[in-house]
Amino acid sequence: MRSYILWMEKRKCRKSEKSTGAAPSKMKSMVVQEDLLKDGAFVVAPCPHDGRCPLENSDKYCHFVQRLERTSSQRIYKRSKGVPLRGFEDEKFCYVALRRGKRPEEAWPLDGMKFDTLKERHAKRNPEDLIIDYDDQFPSEEDEEAPDGDEDSLVPYASDTQELSLFHESGEEEEEEPIRADLGGGWGRIIYSPIRRGRQVQMDVCRATKRDASEGAFERVVVTQSKNPALHLQARKSLWGDLWPF
Repeated sequence: MRSYILWMEKRKCRKSEKSTGAAPSKMKSMVVQEDLLKDGAFVVAPCPHDGRCPLENSDKYCHFVQRLERTSSQRIYKRSKGVPLRGFEDEKFCYVALRRGKRPEEAWPLDGMKFDTLKERHAKRNPEDLIIDYDDQFPSEEDEEAPDGDEDSLVPYASDTQELSLFHESGEEEEEEPIRADLGGGWGRIIYSPIRRGRQVQMDVCRATKRDASEGAFERVVVTQSKNPALHLQARKSLWGDLWPF
């Protein structure tokens, strides 16, 4: 699909270059098209790069899965030999999203970041934090003897409602803040379902190999808990189609 869209765009460009003596009504569209060609375009999703597809000469292809609920008629039609059918089916699909302009030059997510290993994390632990205070796990005698009617006897003040309203307003303002997407080449795309084996996670990731995202590669990333506990936790939560930082 992606190669077909790019081929159609190049075909339009060749036709516009070969055309001569265009009508005045078409001159404006040709000028706009030339401006778009100067600005260029880049791939937003799912590919994190603008190069050739790494799976082009392989038996695999880039696709994703969406689970859909089956209707009652589909269950009856697809049922064979009276065997009950699942109430859902997984539909495969492909897509590509392009954006006009040049890809923004942004720093990669893991640039300058250092992650501690599991052994280093254990060495940095404070021994006092490992002490369990069993007295805090049981209610004290004062809490048990406290009357139930104390909370009901409290007098409500207008300031309480004002504080609650200010709290809700501040929460709404924080939710409305827009989050800008990182369109740089530092985020890879998880192509297939991650494989979780014990304390390690294996992921097939399509990623950019150059800083300008002009080329890409298909790599298998293995994240272990002993070498990188922080990324291992994120890898265990990752799903097919998610982004992965580099």
